[in-house]
Amino acid sequence: MVLRNFVVLGAVWAILIPGPPGPQAVEEPAPQPAPVANPADFFQYPLPTWEPHCLGFGSEWRICNGTVLRACASGAIWLHTGTDIQTGIQLVMAAADGVIIGYLVDPTFRGGVLIKHPTSEGVVITQYWHVWLRPGFGVGTPVTRGQAFADIANMGERTHLHFAVYRGDYEPHAWNGALPPTSCSGFPAFPFNFVEPTAFIKSHLEPAVPVHKRGK
Repeated sequence: MVLRNFVVLGAVWAILIPGPPGPQAVEEPAPQPAPVANPADFFQYPLPTWEPHCLGFGSEWRICNGTVLRACASGAIWLHTGTDIQTGIQLVMAAADGVIIGYLVDPTFRGGVLIKHPTSEGVVITQYWHVWLRPGFGVGTPVTRGQAFADIANMGERTHLHFAVYRGDYEPHAWNGALPPTSCSGFPAFPFNFVEPTAFIKSHLEPAVPVHKRGK
């Protein structure tokens, strides 16, 4: 009888005194929504084909046969800020949404255009030279990515597009480096706010939408 009571008492005691705590369940954090892409951050090439011409980013001022266009004894001179692209006479498209903020005409090198693009990374300005603005386009005209706003200018055997990318809001140096400079000051030092344009476009292309094929 005593043993039976002891067994019952032990069972009650085990019920009243809990054992050591077991492992606690860990709540997994809720998945974060994917960031929403800003369409203003996407860029594209201004021409349907993109084959380099003679001068690239940081080139000295020479024409394709090697003839020097501009040099300074001090060596302090602005280098070529964009990339030159082979092309015939065709339409030129805006690299991104923006507004035309500048148009210059040079008797030798034809027309130059600046387009300002507000992006989530800050203001970007694209520079286009050796072009003519199309009718209906001028300073203050808004453009959308891929919209044809200009035509390649006929420069004979030297016909090409100069394209450059400037990171920052407009100031006069945003025009630098498309035409052989007249000054030998070389300041502000190259490349200032310019970046390699082909690499910039590649890193800002709109991602391709995957195509899902139906199963057979």
